[in-house]
Amino acid sequence: MTLPPEPRPELRPEPRPQPLSADPAARSRVLWGGGALIAALTVGAGAFFYTHNTATSPAPAVAPPSQNVPVVPAAQTAAVQLSMLPPGRAPAALAKSGFSPADRARILAAVKDGKMRLVEMPVLDASGAVGQTIDVTVSGLTQRVVLTGRFQHLVIPIVEAGQILIAPVSIPHAPALIVGALTALGPEALPALTTLDQRVLLNVIVQ
Repeated sequence: MTLPPEPRPELRPEPRPQPLSADPAARSRVLWGGGALIAALTVGAGAFFYTHNTATSPAPAVAPPSQNVPVVPAAQTAAVQLSMLPPGRAPAALAKSGFSPADRARILAAVKDGKMRLVEMPVLDASGAVGQTIDVTVSGLTQRVVLTGRFQHLVIPIVEAGQILIAPVSIPHAPALIVGALTALGPEALPALTTLDQRVLLNVIVQ
């Protein structure tokens, strides 16, 4: 007896990749979907770096001090020769000075120890006016003097190298405040002061 032949399995074609739909609406949906994903990732990354950025911004540039602080004119300098007071006259001279009692005691102790010398430099307003006020500073000690048209007592403690700084307290009168000083060589006119920020620096030579 003859058997019928077995049926052969049906061969199916392999699936092929389908091309992108030619439908514009479909293509637009695909492209917009991908673009939205990229945009979301970009915004998220930007927000992350904005909130997690630890780098500090550079500080704003600061203008040089010369642009912020008024320039003070340099002190006008001069040299004066002054006579030293004998140590025995120190108590009486200091009693007539403008120093406080505590400063007088310190100065007197330094004079007795030989660490300071006392000199006299009577001063006046060369114009003859009354009322101009100056500060006289030396060795870290300041005396305030109200000038008149006559020489008035001014005792000054000097260390080894003495410098006297004179600064106006009241606005100098016109045309200028000229302080007259009685030195070992006689009356001398010191450099003129015309503004409150000016100074006179005296290099002292003690005789």
